[in-house]
Amino acid sequence: MPRDHEHHVPVSINQELKEHTRLFERKIHKIGENVYCAVGYNLANIIMVEGNDGVIIVDTGMNLDQGQQVAADLKKITDKPVAGVIYTHHHTDHVQGTEAFVDVKDAASFPIIAHETLMPEYIHESGFIGPIMSARAMSMYNSVLDGEDVMDMNAGIGPLFGPGINAFIPPTQTFSDAMNITLAGVRMEMHYVPSEAHSELCIYLPDSKILLSAEVIQDHCFPNIYTVRGAVYRNPATWYRSIDAIRGFAAEAEHMVLQHGTPISGRDYIQQVLTYYRDAIQYTHDQTLRYSNKGYAKDEVAKLIKLPPHLENFSPWLRPFYGSVKHSVPQIVCGSIGWFDGDPCYLDPTPRIEYAKRMVRLMGGREKVLEEAERAFTSGDPQFTTELTSYLIRVNNDDTGARKLKAAAFRLLGYAAINATWRGFYLTAARVLEGTLDLDSIYTMLGDVLISPEVLKRFPALTQVEALPIRLKAEETLDVNVSVGFSYSDVNEYYTIEIRRGVAEVRSGLPGNAVAVVIGTRDSIGPLLSGVTPVAEALKNTGIKIDGSMDGLIKFLGYFETLYQKFPNYFLR
Repeated sequence: MPRDHEHHVPVSINQELKEHTRLFERKIHKIGENVYCAVGYNLANIIMVEGNDGVIIVDTGMNLDQGQQVAADLKKITDKPVAGVIYTHHHTDHVQGTEAFVDVKDAASFPIIAHETLMPEYIHESGFIGPIMSARAMSMYNSVLDGEDVMDMNAGIGPLFGPGINAFIPPTQTFSDAMNITLAGVRMEMHYVPSEAHSELCIYLPDSKILLSAEVIQDHCFPNIYTVRGAVYRNPATWYRSIDAIRGFAAEAEHMVLQHGTPISGRDYIQQVLTYYRDAIQYTHDQTLRYSNKGYAKDEVAKLIKLPPHLENFSPWLRPFYGSVKHSVPQIVCGSIGWFDGDPCYLDPTPRIEYAKRMVRLMGGREKVLEEAERAFTSGDPQFTTELTSYLIRVNNDDTGARKLKAAAFRLLGYAAINATWRGFYLTAARVLEGTLDLDSIYTMLGDVLISPEVLKRFPALTQVEALPIRLKAEETLDVNVSVGFSYSDVNEYYTIEIRRGVAEVRSGLPGNAVAVVIGTRDSIGPLLSGVTPVAEALKNTGIKIDGSMDGLIKFLGYFETLYQKFPNYFLR
C-alpha cells in the first residue's frame, strides 16, 4: 500500500478562477452623477444614491463591520444624512449591516423599504433552517480555510467574506408588485423581480437611466439556480421571466449596478448581458425538463446538458465560477417532479451504513476496497476514489488510511475546480477528514452568522414563538401534554404553545390550563426563546414575570434543543 507522503497534493488554483478574483478589488465605483457602489468590502456590495439633501443606501452588507467601513468611506464623498434604506432581498450578506446607517432608536419611523416577502423569507432561511445553511455556507464560501488554500481566491460572487455582528433591522415599509417613490429628490421605480430570492426587488432610476439590478443578474458568472449551502427552490422559469420584465422597463438603461461585482455601462452591452443571462437560465430549465420527460434520472440529465458555445463562452458572465449547469439540473428536476426517479428500488433504500458494510463485504473486504481506491487515485480518477473510500469511512469513521486517501482525492478535485463553491466544499471536507480544522473558530463564526438574541428582540412576537416547534425533541415528549402561555405586554399579543405527544402547536390566546404564563415584552421574551441564551440566564431578566410554576416552565423549555453549533459531519456519513 502507498505511504502517506505519496498522497501529497501540491496546492494550486484554477487560473480562470484566480483571474476572476481581480473583479473584487476593494473600490468605490462612481456611476453617472450620483450613484456609488462599494465593491470588495465583503461578499455583497453596498450602494449609495446621492440626492439633493440626503442619500439612499441600497443594501447594508454582511455585518456591522462591513457597514461601518463602507459608511466611513462614503462620508468622504458626501456628509449628507441617510434619507432611507432599501433592501434588495433577504439574504444575510445584504441586510445585516443596517445599524451602521440607521439608529435603532429611530428605526420605527425611518424608511427601510423591502418587498413584503422579505421578513418571512429572512426568518425561514436565517432562523428556521439557519443552523444547517450557515454551517454549509462556511464550506461553500471557503470560510474555514486559510494559508495557501485561499491564496488568490474569491467566493465566486465576491471576495472571501468574514462574519461579524448581525445588525439587521426589519423593514418599516413594504410593497407587493411595484412602488414608485421619491427620496431626497431622487425618483426611484422599484419592481418585484423574484429570481435568486423570492423577495428580490430591483430599482430603476429613470432620470439617470441607471438600473440597480439586485441579484437578478447575480454577478459575472453563471447564476446559482441551486446553491450548495441549501435554500428554498429557485424556479428558473420565474427567474428568466423577471429578467424579461427588466429588459422591458429598463430598456433605456445606460448603466447597470450589480449587488455583486463591478458595474457595467453601455445600453447595448447591458441588453446583451440581460439577454444571454436569461437565455442560459431558460436553456438549462427547458433542456432539463426535456430529458426528464424522456425518463432520464437527474444525475444523467446533469451529464447530458451543456450550454451552447455562444452562452458557455460568454465570459465572464456565464462561466461556472459560482453557479453551474451541472449542479443546477438536479434541483430543477426535484423542484419540478420531486426527488423520486421512478425506480421503486429507491423508495425505501437500505440505510447507507448498512449498505456500505454489505458493499465492502461483497468487494472482498477493506483492503481490497482501499487497494482499488488507491488504483483510481494514481490513475487520475479522484472522483471514484472518494466514492470507494466513502464506503470504508461509513463502516468505520476512524479508518485513517481511507480518510487520508479521500482527503487527498478531494484536494485534487478542489484545486482543479473553476467553481469557487465546489472548491470550498472539497477543501473543507479534506480538512475535516484530516482533522485539521480549528473548530473553536468555526463555532464562533457560526454564532455570528445566526440570528442573535439581540436581533430576535426586533422580530414580531409570533415569529419569536414560532421558532420553538422545529426545535422540539419529539422523542422525549411522546407521552407529554403540557401548555405554556406567552403574554407580550408591549404589543398586546398572546400565544400558547402546547406540546402534545411529539408536536408543539402554536395558537393565539392564552391557555386555561397553562403550567405557566410568561409575561414580558419582545425584548425580554425573545432571548428566552432564542435557543442561544441559556434559559437560566434569560429568566434572570427583570422584564420577565412568571405566572405559574417556574419549575414547570424550565422543564417545558428543556424539551426544546438549543442552537449550540457543531460543525456537521456530513462529510463522514
